[in-house]
Amino acid sequence: MYKQIQVKDELDNDFKERFNMNIGIDIDDTITDTFDYLMPYIAEYFDVDIEYLKNNNISYSNLPEKWKKDEINFAKKYYDEVILDTPIKPNASSYIKKIKDLGNTIFIITARDKNLYTDPYKTTLEQLRKNKIYPDKLFCTFNKVQVCIDEQIDLFIDDSIEHCQKVSNSGIQTLLFNNKINLNKTVNLNKVNNWKEIYEYILMKGYN
Repeated sequence: MYKQIQVKDELDNDFKERFNMNIGIDIDDTITDTFDYLMPYIAEYFDVDIEYLKNNNISYSNLPEKWKKDEINFAKKYYDEVILDTPIKPNASSYIKKIKDLGNTIFIITARDKNLYTDPYKTTLEQLRKNKIYPDKLFCTFNKVQVCIDEQIDLFIDDSIEHCQKVSNSGIQTLLFNNKINLNKTVNLNKVNNWKEIYEYILMKGYN
């Protein structure tokens, strides 16, 4: 069973009830640029040249099989200390605020868990608030599709093809955020490149 926490709404109530969608949003490489940010730490931990990682497009989310056995140890060594400084994608914070101000409810749904973080909820909330992102609820679980079903999510946004396909197969609308891994893959999912496109998509859904 996954855990959830209720997050205090720190925003104004303008435009509530106007769009009224439940929107689930991933964090890493959807809100943040985690893929590139963690490369130097991967190079250090696995003792490889960072140019090798860049040339082969390798980071935390697609480690080679021979490194995967050390994935949890890598996370335990670095995540608690460095993840708070992960840069966010351009205008992510302002567009999430705009989306919420329209009357939508924001659910952050991340696969961060206690195998990777000492306290995934505390660390994630601190990171979100540092970047002025104030969700209504936060979930830390790999079982994202179950959260989407239980919370009656209307739209789910993630950079993972696997998570988006599972959620889409449950009958929920999804947006796949393009990243360096999924960019050239052909999938039967709606794709977006940035937060402006996400905002415009939500506007279109709300007015139709």
